[in-house]
Amino acid sequence: MLKQVSRFPKLEFSRVRLVAGLDSSFINSIQVAAAVVYDVREDIVVEEKVVRREAAIPYVPGLLAFRELPGYLKTLSLLKVKPDMLLVDGHGLTHPRAFGIATHLGLVAKTPSIGVAKKPLHGVVDGEGYIIAHGLRLGKVIHHGGRRLYVSIGYGLSLESAVEIVGKLLREGSHLPIPLHHADRLSRKYKKENP
Repeated sequence: MLKQVSRFPKLEFSRVRLVAGLDSSFINSIQVAAAVVYDVREDIVVEEKVVRREAAIPYVPGLLAFRELPGYLKTLSLLKVKPDMLLVDGHGLTHPRAFGIATHLGLVAKTPSIGVAKKPLHGVVDGEGYIIAHGLRLGKVIHHGGRRLYVSIGYGLSLESAVEIVGKLLREGSHLPIPLHHADRLSRKYKKENP
């Protein structure tokens, strides 16, 4: 199964227009899930949604999808536009079970997805920066703004495509790809204004 999933087709950046970034903040057990849809051709935010909900389980390393996925699915269901691509704060196939939150979300939403994490979770990084997990190249470390991002296949596209797309969405002054940057700021803002 993993070998089939890791052989997703190349997705050309030119075929992508609307990219949704998904990120969460927490107030104790309350999830503040944000989805921000970014038009990469016009270089603008076209829609954003925030959902507050009680998380069903506490934080357990490796089980992030069970805690955060319901909030993300709700925000996506409220959007008026359908994204072509999802960027998720978390891992995809570079997960100990080879099925991180980015893979869960892409599969359920039937939309290509990429995991973008700030910390490593599983696998080893080779001399070229590729993350080898489960015996396969499933992710890559990208250096931007003096920091590292751990990019991994989520669902529906090749690693080459995931790395290219994330690279094209990085901007000066932001550590994260622009749709995730906006989602991160929105979830934090909403958390601060609505404690």
